[in-house]
Amino acid sequence: MKKRKGPGRRKRAGILRKYFFRSAVAVSAGFIILSFIMMMFIGSQWWDEKNVSLNRNINNICETYTALSIHKNPDKSKAEAAAAEMTLHNVLSTMGKATLSEYFITDTKGNVLYCSDCEAGNTHGCENHRNYTVADEHIKRALKGRFSDYIGDEDFEIGSFVVVAPIMSDETPVAVVFGVEDAITGLVPYSMRIIESFFYSLIIALISVFVALFFITRDVALPLSDMQKITDHYAKGDFDHKARENYKNRELNDFAKALNKMGYELKINEDSRKSFVANVSHELKTPMTSIGGFIDGIIDGTIPQGEEKKYLSIVSNEVKRLSRMVVSMLNLSKIEAGEIELSPIIYDVSAQVFETLLSFEKTINEKHIEIEGFEEIGSVLMRADKDLVQQVIYNLVDNAVKFTPERGTISIFAENDGEVTRVAIRNSGQGISEEEISRIFERFYKVDKSRSYDTKGVGLGLYIVKTIINMHDGEISVSSKQGEYTEFFFEIPYIDE
Repeated sequence: MKKRKGPGRRKRAGILRKYFFRSAVAVSAGFIILSFIMMMFIGSQWWDEKNVSLNRNINNICETYTALSIHKNPDKSKAEAAAAEMTLHNVLSTMGKATLSEYFITDTKGNVLYCSDCEAGNTHGCENHRNYTVADEHIKRALKGRFSDYIGDEDFEIGSFVVVAPIMSDETPVAVVFGVEDAITGLVPYSMRIIESFFYSLIIALISVFVALFFITRDVALPLSDMQKITDHYAKGDFDHKARENYKNRELNDFAKALNKMGYELKINEDSRKSFVANVSHELKTPMTSIGGFIDGIIDGTIPQGEEKKYLSIVSNEVKRLSRMVVSMLNLSKIEAGEIELSPIIYDVSAQVFETLLSFEKTINEKHIEIEGFEEIGSVLMRADKDLVQQVIYNLVDNAVKFTPERGTISIFAENDGEVTRVAIRNSGQGISEEEISRIFERFYKVDKSRSYDTKGVGLGLYIVKTIINMHDGEISVSSKQGEYTEFFFEIPYIDE
């Protein structure tokens, strides 16, 4: 039985093929463009070389023609004239064979007099040029001066590169010399030799590049595929998978670290959410059970009429407890949704702390807690949203009163140095461990759930406190020594407007 490939392997192979194919297409397109540019360069280079070569040879022909005084044949003997024409013919023929070009000389009316295609000893023109006359337009143009051009008409084949110059005698044109190079028989072989060398080099280069591309795309595509599988696990709520962080590519390592950090944060949030659901379910169930039980007892007469007020007071406290829980959760939702805007004012924060302590007077007196530091504070100004800071101070004082043992102390400190306002609330007691301090501001986290002190909270208070302080661009910290004290300290920038 054949082993079937899993979806993960198919996905990895698909990503690798896709990226390799795209990279290969891009590289191939680059080589094609390079080849096109090279062809243009080769053509331009060939034309430049031919222009120089033809002009140089035409200069030699003009000098030879003038030196042999070919145009003064009537003044020479037949033997001298024949020798001069033979010399000129040999020069034309030698140049034509050496450069694979065609040269011919016409009179000023376009009649061909001499050409490089004549057989040895034949001075009467070749079969192609005997009794041939060049078009008048080319002759008129030549008599005006030397020129180089691409010409394709009845005189010259399409794609012919022609260099034309008049032969002068006493500043008067006496003949015209033509140098012609056929692109098909000249440029094509020249180009093919270079292209052949380039083609083999290109094949070797492409093979090398494709091999390198395969490994490069593999090193990028496969890690991305692995990370995609991890995100699929995260989407399903499975946060135990982690990406490797030892890739060769630094950016991939940074991405893997960010992905792992996200997974860690998601796991913490998921654990917090589960803890929150469990805590809220428990905290809602307990007071509601008490409320329902006491009310049923009053209705069915189980609770004596004389005890009704006592149990109704308990019901009232439980309702207030439910109300505080709902308010905390609503405040958290508003803060996280960004629905709360700051309305800062300048006010006396020491008076705000004092008023908050008064609201806990009953519990403070029952536990015989001593309050220290008020006599040294005086008036301390703070610029902040008074209502939001009230939540901060209330939560910190509530924690201090809750965790201070019988006959313990709560110390208050506040100051304003003109730049920031600082407030500290310290309480004696068991303190907090270093492990718990590192998590104390996490939402839904409750310090030492085994203790009986914090049985009425769901772990939102200190998270809300930190969020409010951060909204004011402030900072909050906690220090503790187990068996002695716990101190919360926050500061908010002070701007006197």
